[in-house]
Amino acid sequence: MTAALQILETVQSLVVETEDGALTLLIEGQGIAGPAGPTGPQGPVGPQGPATPATTLTQLGDVTVTAPAAGDVLMFTAPQNRWTNSNATGLVDGGNF
Repeated sequence: MTAALQILETVQSLVVETEDGALTLLIEGQGIAGPAGPTGPQGPVGPQGPATPATTLTQLGDVTVTAPAAGDVLMFTAPQNRWTNSNATGLVDGGNF
């Protein structure tokens, strides 16, 4: 019996139905695919993004604090552009604004 076999994906085993029964072919990982080729050169550096005014990092006028508490620490995280207060009980919205 002769037949053409096309590998569609790499699997652990391949079952081929024959008239006499089932024949299991073991497919080893070695020899199925060759080594990866070399990677291409790195592309050019992208353009500079727009400048962010420094006032947006220090402007806290929109922060609603119920009662300033001693020990409050405001931290700014990027790129989320989010201020977080380590003493969340002093803020109306629970610490993130």
